[in-house]
Amino acid sequence: MSAGSTLLEELRRVGSDLPARLAERITALGREATPLLLTLLDTRGVADPNDAAGADACAECGMPHEDEWARLHAIDLLSEIRDPAAIEALLRTLHNASPDDPLCDKIVERLPLFGDAAMEPILGALARTSEGTASAEALCCILSALGVRDDRILQALLALLIARPRAGAVYLSEYGDPAACPALLDVIVASISDEEGATDRAALPDLVDAFTSLGGELPVSIRAKIDAAPEP
Repeated sequence: MSAGSTLLEELRRVGSDLPARLAERITALGREATPLLLTLLDTRGVADPNDAAGADACAECGMPHEDEWARLHAIDLLSEIRDPAAIEALLRTLHNASPDDPLCDKIVERLPLFGDAAMEPILGALARTSEGTASAEALCCILSALGVRDDRILQALLALLIARPRAGAVYLSEYGDPAACPALLDVIVASISDEEGATDRAALPDLVDAFTSLGGELPVSIRAKIDAAPEP
């Protein structure tokens, strides 16, 4: 068994806390560790957690279980190694996992660390994803935190603003481009409209926060309507 495979087996047995020494030994392998760590994200062939013979005993609890902690640690380690070869696999995992799966939150949290290398793969994944879905929101969240400016990212976030105003506002604020202000103002105006089908007023505080954080100044008439709007 190779040194990398031995470390992977150790990783599969850890609990919620990843020992610093083990993390150092794995990241020291560099890109050599990428395919090993990615095997943990492939749910095919995972042992049945009810089958004690088919799962390793956790060093923390002493009980056999699936590799859930190891998978979460693998994402952290991959984001430390930052091998671009891991990006597409992480996106596939994000696409295939349930939105309630902790893996999704972990990938959304850590994929921005790949920076510019992740932009094209994420935009490609977004193009294959229906607008307004939880998956599209997750991808937009990652894009907003990449630290990369690109008009395609702005347009994706503006599309999310229409489909999910609160999320769109939060991620546009994170992205930090003042060019979003006119669209944000339009949605703010729509949210205080008396017309049937107006934008959900629950998003109004986030919309206003995003608009002002990007340097927008609300017209006096709009500010008066916002102040007079009923609580969501």
